[in-house]
Amino acid sequence: MRWTLLLVGLLLAACQTAQPPQAGSGVAVLGVLGGTPDRPTLAGKPLDLSGATVTKDGEAWTGDLLPGMVVRAEGQEGASSLKVERLEVQVKLKGPVEAVDVNAGTLTVLGQTVFTDAGTQIYEKAGGAYRTLLLTDLSPGDFVEVQGTSAQGGLLATYIERYPTGGEVRLEGAVQNLDPAGKTFQLSGYTVDYSRARVEGTPQEGAWAEVRGTLSGTTLQASRVSFKTAGGSGFGASRRVELEGPISDLNEAQKTFRLLGYTVDYAQAVVVGQLAEGVYVEAKGQVDAQDPGLFHAQQVKVKYPRTRAPKAEAKGQVTAVDPDRLTLDLGSLGFYADANTLLKRDDPDGPIAFAEIQVGDFVEVRYDPALTQEGRFYALKVEVKGRSGGQGGIQEWKGTVSQVDRTAYTFVLLGNTVATTPSTRFEWHDQPYDQAGFFALLQEGDVVEVKGSNSGGVVQASKVELKRR
Repeated sequence: MRWTLLLVGLLLAACQTAQPPQAGSGVAVLGVLGGTPDRPTLAGKPLDLSGATVTKDGEAWTGDLLPGMVVRAEGQEGASSLKVERLEVQVKLKGPVEAVDVNAGTLTVLGQTVFTDAGTQIYEKAGGAYRTLLLTDLSPGDFVEVQGTSAQGGLLATYIERYPTGGEVRLEGAVQNLDPAGKTFQLSGYTVDYSRARVEGTPQEGAWAEVRGTLSGTTLQASRVSFKTAGGSGFGASRRVELEGPISDLNEAQKTFRLLGYTVDYAQAVVVGQLAEGVYVEAKGQVDAQDPGLFHAQQVKVKYPRTRAPKAEAKGQVTAVDPDRLTLDLGSLGFYADANTLLKRDDPDGPIAFAEIQVGDFVEVRYDPALTQEGRFYALKVEVKGRSGGQGGIQEWKGTVSQVDRTAYTFVLLGNTVATTPSTRFEWHDQPYDQAGFFALLQEGDVVEVKGSNSGGVVQASKVELKRR
């Protein structure tokens, strides 16, 4: 199996080229969070945040740390965890959505093109809890926060959060048409007025500027502007640094690529896996002593392939799997995978081979509903979320409804009968419904998300949410 051989190659190369970390050794990591909301990981290791100072854009922050967020962490690396001393959540862009192109997998925010793929995590907080969205759920006028890394012609998002209302915008880029007397400059087609802003650094034409403020038409009234003349994230040249995320601007002739604000030189690095535009890597090395935006890699490991943006998502329990044919079933839905499918487990976080997926696993499948093979949909991403363990714990199912019974208040989802009671929580467009009112809305073919417990093939629903727009 190709995936098995690749995984073995990763492990062998890692053993031959990397020494195990010494207990308590200092490390700085800039990367994308993995794991789960309850157990976040960075570079594959759980984070111990018990004594950490956590900030977001330089201000104290006590919010949730979610998979997909880009963070800068410093601390002590142990054998099984990273004890964090300082952690900063890094936002690249925040503002209204101007356009969405589902087929291209892009959206436009404040004049910048934002690329998405199957690894992009899109969230919305409702009722005190986060839920996941797809690009198809976003519309022009939505207010979003974007985290990610620079890509050719825009920004490749690893994290997007939709907010219920607008607010302070966030934009960064190279300064153009600087007017020191008028205290304005151009940024991504917007005029930034920094006459009343708190200014850090020296305004210069071509400098990198990070801007926060309020938007009025095409004018951004800045409250804070930080001018920077160097890239990177301020890590010192003498310390061990790890970068983790999707790459861009790969130059195989010069042996460089861009990753999270750094130009990575991998000429002297041991490379495990095949580098390609947009693949997700782990890079270990040091920052150049003279150029703080240049990173000299000692080791680069390809962790996940680059994928397209999905148009549909299903969640549920694996009812059948064939590792030879690379197929799996979630009840009535069938999927097939190939070498470009992103395969991972969330706890412990990391890549897996298709052969590791088992009947009974709860998985999230992001797929393209337009591409079928023998009646199966193409899986862009399969993430194993754990197993029920026979304990009847709360799990999630998401898919298309069939066999709606408005007398018994049941329906079929992914081959399971979903049973509801008057105490089941019903929602559509964040509005609560009673049982009768919800079933009056529910139609065959609707997509729903169900939380509940499975007992003998019947899901006892604690919550049912209609996903129809």
